[in-house]
Amino acid sequence: MKFAMLFPGQGAQYVGMGKALYETYDWVKEIYQDIKDRFALDLYKLSCESDLEYLTRTDHAQIVIFVVSYINYLAFLNEFTIRPDYMAGHSLGEFTALTASGALAFEESLELVLERGRLMQIEAEKSQGGMLAVKAGNEKVKLICKEFMEQHNSKVCISNYNSANQIVLSGDTDTLNIIEKTFESNGILATRLNVGAAFHSSYMNMASCEFSSLLSKKNFLVPKCKVISNVSSLPYGEDIYSLLSRQMVSAVRWHETIKYLEGEGVDIYIDIGPKSILKGMMKRSLNKGHVYSYEDEEDKALLHQIFNKQEQS
Repeated sequence: MKFAMLFPGQGAQYVGMGKALYETYDWVKEIYQDIKDRFALDLYKLSCESDLEYLTRTDHAQIVIFVVSYINYLAFLNEFTIRPDYMAGHSLGEFTALTASGALAFEESLELVLERGRLMQIEAEKSQGGMLAVKAGNEKVKLICKEFMEQHNSKVCISNYNSANQIVLSGDTDTLNIIEKTFESNGILATRLNVGAAFHSSYMNMASCEFSSLLSKKNFLVPKCKVISNVSSLPYGEDIYSLLSRQMVSAVRWHETIKYLEGEGVDIYIDIGPKSILKGMMKRSLNKGHVYSYEDEEDKALLHQIFNKQEQS
C-alpha cells in the first residue's frame, strides 16, 4: 500500500477552522502564541472570531490555511504511526507539503506564506482580474479560448488544471465576462470564482519577482518523501527554488499530479487540510484508489482500520 497526503490552497478557509485542535492540544496553543509574538498576528481571532469575508482576504486566508493544514499534519503524526510516501499541495498547499516533508523549516515557511499572501493581496487590490472555473475538458477549453482570443484580441490563460473536466481560466474582468457568455452559448457551465485577481498567470509577474527574491534567501533541504511540484507535476529534486519561483505565474497542474501519483501506485489519498475541499475535487477525477479527509471523523475511523490492518499484515 502506498499513500499520499494532499494539502489544500486558498478556498479551503472557513470560520472556526483549527478551533478543535486549538482547544485539544497545548502545543497548538503554543504555535499560535509564537506566531502572535513574532508577527503580531492573532491567528485564533482571525480564524475563529472574524467573519468569512475578512478571513477570505488573500493575505488572511493563506496564512490561516497554511497553519491549520500544518497542525492537522502534526496531529496526524501523533495519531498514526504510518508515514506518507508522497505529498502534494494545491497552489498554497505546496508550501505546506514542502514544510511537512522537511524541505522547509516551519519558521521559514511562515515568513514565505505571509509575504506570498501580502503580495497577492496587493495585486488583488490594484488589478481588475479574476478567475473562471469551466466544466469541460482541457482540449475543448483550449480550442474555445484560442478562437475567442483571435476574435476579440483579448488574452485569457489556463491557470488551473483541476481535473479531467474542470479547468480554471485567469484574465481581466471584462474579458472573463465575455468569455463566460461564450462558454454558456456552447452549453458549457462556467462559474466565476470568489477571488480578487488573476492568480497563476502573468498578472502576477510583479508579485512573483518580489517573492522570488525572498525565496532565494531560504535554505531548502531534501524532502523526506517525494513532493510533487505544481509546475512540473513531477517530484522535486534539487530544483525547489527554481520551480517555486515560477509557481505564482504558472498553471497548477493538479490533474497531472494525480495522474502521476496513480501511475506510481498510490491507492490511499488523505486530504489533510481544512474543509475537505480536495477530497471533493479528487472524487471527480480519481480512477483508482480512495480519498479520505482527516477532518472527517468517519473517514478517520476508516483510516485507523486500514492502517491497523496494514501494520498487522
